[in-house]
Amino acid sequence: MPLVEHSIEIQAPVENVFGMVAHHPERQAEWWPPIELQERVSPPPTQVGSVSRYVYNMMGVKIKGEHEVLEMAENQYLKVKTISGIDSTFEFIFQPKANATDLTIRVDYKLPGSVLGQLLNKLVIEQKNEADLREGLANLKAIVEREKG
Repeated sequence: MPLVEHSIEIQAPVENVFGMVAHHPERQAEWWPPIELQERVSPPPTQVGSVSRYVYNMMGVKIKGEHEVLEMAENQYLKVKTISGIDSTFEFIFQPKANATDLTIRVDYKLPGSVLGQLLNKLVIEQKNEADLREGLANLKAIVEREKG
């Protein structure tokens, strides 16, 4: 399965960064470019077992599905696995440092054959996913840094 992983330093306390990612999953569409919709199925607060619904735009192909929180350690770690749609696992690793946070996002995924058949080729898709993750982290950094005050 392809794996994309990137890190970024965000000039905000870990509580702010973790809060945006874990406790406000509905805001993911604001910062991760291919996410068109992210909405809770389970009521807040986010916890192990919480389910959200998503629409992911993979180069014009809209993939709908749901994912579930598998593991969560407040201000440290979040692991989410899709239960329908794309077969993927998302890991968010939060490392506090002074007044900043190092955030690493690791996405392990497998595209369904029907999606691969509709798109160009696997290498192009993987490069697009890498670029989307880098852009998503930069967007998240800008939002969290702007809202921290």
